Amino acid sequence: MSIEIFIKNFAFAIEVQPETLNAETEYKALDIWDSLNTLSVIAMADADFNVALSGQDVESSRTISNLWTIVEAKIVHA
Repeated sequence: MSIEIFIKNFAFAIEVQPETLNAETEYKALDIWDSLNTLSVIAMADADFNVALSGQDVESSRTISNLWTIVEAKIVHA
């Protein structure tokens, strides 16, 4: 798994073009970010990475890279 794949899946989940995002994107600062996107990202992590993210995981992260670190840690410990 790589952060590049995570970014593509993240972009798909929140319905933006992947090239508009990068690892340092502060996703909660995006104009389109709302609570439905939180649920979409949680569902994406479950479906694509078999990882159970919590709403707190998403809310406590600032960048896509921060969130990827959480996902990656949960993959390793699964």
